[in-house]
Amino acid sequence: MSILSIFCRKALPTFSAGMILSGQIFAFQAAKPAAPPDDGGGLWTWISYLLLAGGLFGIAYYLWQRSKQGIPAAEEEGEDVKADAWATAHHVDANEEIAWFSKSKKKKKVVGPKAERRSGEDRRAKERPRRPRPQPQLAKIDAATAARAYQEKLRKYQYSQLPVHSFIQITEARPFDKLPVGYDPDLLSAVEQAQDEFEEEETFRELAVKVLAKFKTRNAVEGLSQMALYDLSANIRSKAVSALAEFDHESVFETILLACADPTREVRAAAARGLFRLSFDRAEAWKRIINTDDRFRMKMAAKAAIESAILSKSIDRLIHQDMKIAYEAFALVALVLKAGEMQPIVDAFKNTRDDRIRLALLHVAAVVAEPDSIEAFKAVGVEGYSDEVKERLKDLAEIGEAVAA
Repeated sequence: MSILSIFCRKALPTFSAGMILSGQIFAFQAAKPAAPPDDGGGLWTWISYLLLAGGLFGIAYYLWQRSKQGIPAAEEEGEDVKADAWATAHHVDANEEIAWFSKSKKKKKVVGPKAERRSGEDRRAKERPRRPRPQPQLAKIDAATAARAYQEKLRKYQYSQLPVHSFIQITEARPFDKLPVGYDPDLLSAVEQAQDEFEEEETFRELAVKVLAKFKTRNAVEGLSQMALYDLSANIRSKAVSALAEFDHESVFETILLACADPTREVRAAAARGLFRLSFDRAEAWKRIINTDDRFRMKMAAKAAIESAILSKSIDRLIHQDMKIAYEAFALVALVLKAGEMQPIVDAFKNTRDDRIRLALLHVAAVVAEPDSIEAFKAVGVEGYSDEVKERLKDLAEIGEAVAA
């Protein structure tokens, strides 16, 4: 309600009363008989004017005081009415508010667009809905399948990175410096005693071994090799093998290898110690036997390696990370395959649980490409092996067909 409307409502009755009173005064003055002029000069007229002005002033002052007190009261009254209406429309119950607040905490928090841009969670949730969780049994099966696939992939990668995978041919052995021939009388006498088949006195043969051991010559190696392989005394054979090992020369390797298959344990032990002390590259020694292309020599060397368990220990070294060790094993297996001694290789192929060893053996067989070895692997079959092993067996069979053609 405006101030003007309040003013009109409050002041209108009083103003009307004042106008009526003024009108009566003017009427009374007009009805009064004209008096002769006196010396006052219209005094009553001026008094009536003053009374009229005073009345009007009093009325105005009264209305001003009423409006000054009435407007705030009206405003307070209006505000009270508004407050009552708001309280009625927005009634607050404490229990209801607590219950609503508890429920709202359980609901998902809604973030604004700025927070969404910062975190990106809601956007990703809208763009990519969550996948349903698999059942526990299915998840276990999938995990096991994934683990097997990863292990298989890792084995393939490991095999492809092994040094044996890079050996694709059997190269010629490197030449070595041959020992000179000795012409010392004592040396020549000892060589004659070593080759004398009718010398029955073991003391003289033992003395001949000691004399030959002092001369690092070609004929000394030949005399000691004769005694290490064919002397009737195991004691003389073992001492001759030990003397040859002290020479540490490539020319003594084959004799010490053959001594590893000696029927006497004492001689085999001396030969094993001798092979361990040799410092030259034994892979080159294996290749020298292969390069002779002498079937008998290769077979004798292969049998010695098989009987002395050198082959069984070397098969596991085919997958060694050291290239030198892996190449020595590669050369030995190639020698055995060249010699036609297939049974130990096939047995190792069947008995091992490491597919990398199987693949390495098939790789060596493919490099050697001997018909006998290929036929032996074809007889193994493909049942019970991994897909990669089966594939390599098929590849080896195709190589055999190409060689036969």
